Amino acid sequence: MVKAEWRLTSALISSLAPLAASSEVMHEPLWVENLSPLAQLVALPSQRSADIKEGISVTLHADVATHFVSQVSDSERVFFDGETQAHNVNVRWGLSPRWELSAHIRSIQHDGGFVDSYVNRWHDFFGMSDGGRSALPEDQIRFQFDRDGEQVLLDRSVSGQGDTTFELSYLSERQQELQIAYAVGYKASTGASDDWLGSGATDLYGVARFSGAHQGNLPLYWHGQLGVTRAGDSALLGAQQKDWLWFTGLSAEWLLNDRWSLIAQLDSHSALAASDLDAVGDAAGMFSLGLRRQLGRQWALDVSFAEDIIVESAPDIIFQASLHFRP
Repeated sequence: MVKAEWRLTSALISSLAPLAASSEVMHEPLWVENLSPLAQLVALPSQRSADIKEGISVTLHADVATHFVSQVSDSERVFFDGETQAHNVNVRWGLSPRWELSAHIRSIQHDGGFVDSYVNRWHDFFGMSDGGRSALPEDQIRFQFDRDGEQVLLDRSVSGQGDTTFELSYLSERQQELQIAYAVGYKASTGASDDWLGSGATDLYGVARFSGAHQGNLPLYWHGQLGVTRAGDSALLGAQQKDWLWFTGLSAEWLLNDRWSLIAQLDSHSALAASDLDAVGDAAGMFSLGLRRQLGRQWALDVSFAEDIIVESAPDIIFQASLHFRP
């Protein structure tokens, strides 16, 4: 199923590449989610534009995330070594100029992957510490979380549907330089928790989103969000799981011309659990950098990467691509 989705996405991108860009430019933050094996279980939504368009909008998004974390305390251990591929479809239905429904469906594959050698070379080239990943065999999978004598473990390749999220948004403010929207979301338990494809629980969240443009002559556009999630009890996270989590983000887009944009973004969320281990007990932080190519008035393509600026709170690196359609 994952390979088929890759082929479909590639075909769509290839068919749209010859389209000429027009003066109307799409402005959206990068699609960034924390795909750490435990964080990806919780409803921590990606940033998105606060503005609402009437009609159907669609985004196809793909990620390849590589993991390596090895941390131990007196009563806990986290060991993540592997790769996660996520394929996402987000459909937004603008019911009116102010109300919108959306659905986010995704499939996930956890396996040994194929990028370990490239990540090791990246660390070597820049003289960066790899936390010991180069000392272990490449392209293997082992996700392990031990706490208080209990263990959850994934040591085989798995793939399937992840949890599905629905969202209702209301645009409260629409000015030329500023849009403000509020949204509530519900994450349904559609992914198999035994395979680390879902949390095995339902989540709720509320979020405020902001979008705007620089009021001067600079071709600068920005987006931000601030929200809170009520996470359902997950057997994978255990009794130390935190019920309430905050999440936030800020994105800046520099319009290079009417075809190309450069986007820089920060995303963060609170700790997943009460733990002495940084990977689950500290806040997460990611920095992303990407390019957007306008493929016409209604289409745009993003290519980007995300790094864990708070080390081991997120995957070592996530390679990302998004194809957007707006009415």
